[in-house]
Amino acid sequence: MAATRSAATQDSAVEDSTLQLVLDQIEELAVTIIEEIRERPGVALAIVAGLAGAFVGARLAANRARRRDFAPVRAARKARRVGDMAELAGLAMRLMQNPIVRGLVIASIERQMKRRLSR
Repeated sequence: MAATRSAATQDSAVEDSTLQLVLDQIEELAVTIIEEIRERPGVALAIVAGLAGAFVGARLAANRARRRDFAPVRAARKARRVGDMAELAGLAMRLMQNPIVRGLVIASIERQMKRRLSR
């Protein structure tokens, strides 16, 4: 039982010393940053620019992720458009079987070609 208490106390001491070490390192980093800012104000601008860039990048990434959610809706819409185009192509082929329509289309194409060649 005493060995268990000793191990628990030792683990607690290790955790406390690790936490204290991390806090000391953070404090040292803060002091170093403040000294650099006092010596070189450009460093402060660089830090602010870096933070602003990270914020803007995170916002853009979040917007892109939201747009991906609508991908199935867009795919269904495009598939519908492709279906509509196939339907129109079928209708156009049936119309081209009619000699009157075919003659009108050929005459229209000839007129356009003559206009372009005369320029």
